[in-house]
Amino acid sequence: MPSRTWEPPAPYDLARTLRVLRRGRGDPACRQEPDGTWWRCSRTPDGPVTLRISDGPDSVGGRLTGTAWGPGADLALDQLPTLLGADEWPDTFRPRHRVVAAVHRKHGRLRLSRTGLVMESLVPSVLEQRITTGSAHYAWRRLLNRYGEQPPGPAGEDADPAVVRCEPRAALDGR
Repeated sequence: MPSRTWEPPAPYDLARTLRVLRRGRGDPACRQEPDGTWWRCSRTPDGPVTLRISDGPDSVGGRLTGTAWGPGADLALDQLPTLLGADEWPDTFRPRHRVVAAVHRKHGRLRLSRTGLVMESLVPSVLEQRITTGSAHYAWRRLLNRYGEQPPGPAGEDADPAVVRCEPRAALDGR
């Protein structure tokens, strides 16, 4: 199981950065453990991947550790800094409006995540635009639980393997 560490150059909030990728509390492809560890399952061009991202006690000096399983592991780890918002740092951002400046001070540790996986973001976003958020999250769970594939590697120590799912291959291949 390959892994990679990344150290943010400024104060950072992992939960706020990754929370936007989770489609409701019951999202079978993304979840946060009580200790702050994140589990994500995706289908990359190289194949499915399970990614564990930790900033907990096993992470040293503010470093974030990503560990990946599956055929898409190398690609997921190569993209880890981008996923965690490394391309978006506020040192060049100068808010000119007082409201924007206040929000920037309040949420300064938030970074914008980028997956590079269009279908992973597109399908749930379309659902969320067409129906209420709660119904969209329910539909996303149903789609993944019915058509999603079993992710590679572990999904957590006590996790039921059926709880975590990768996006359906047929949907991502355009079938």
